[in-house]
Amino acid sequence: MNQIKATVKEIKDLGVVSYIYVQCENTTIKLIKQKVPQWLEVGDNIHCKFQEASVCVAKDCAKKVSVENCIPATLINVRKNEPLCELTFDSDIGKVVSLITIDAYEALELESDNSVTMLMRGIDINIDPILQNLDLKTYSE
Repeated sequence: MNQIKATVKEIKDLGVVSYIYVQCENTTIKLIKQKVPQWLEVGDNIHCKFQEASVCVAKDCAKKVSVENCIPATLINVRKNEPLCELTFDSDIGKVVSLITIDAYEALELESDNSVTMLMRGIDINIDPILQNLDLKTYSE
């Protein structure tokens, strides 16, 4: 499971779905949720979590795709185990792991240090609050 820290920048309730825009370093990520969690507010620090199989990879991408999040990255590690391939990328949002088939890996002709685009659907990204450590002595007085 991938996990990155982000800050909520904007929440748009469109009735049927809501868009939640979060900022991670210099990258804005768009999340799509059926319902905004009651606890969530603009300015909140959150964890964005997503499965490795939810990270698609494109090489020489023109960025005209039907996916909300196209994030530039560099391939830094490859681990193959037939029929799957685990790829680790470095990006502005941190290290991200993707799981693709070896057939896809070979079709993309990927090599270490290749520049790629990670494609992530906003609906596949879940969020959790970042809970701060509380000083119980302060709150009990």
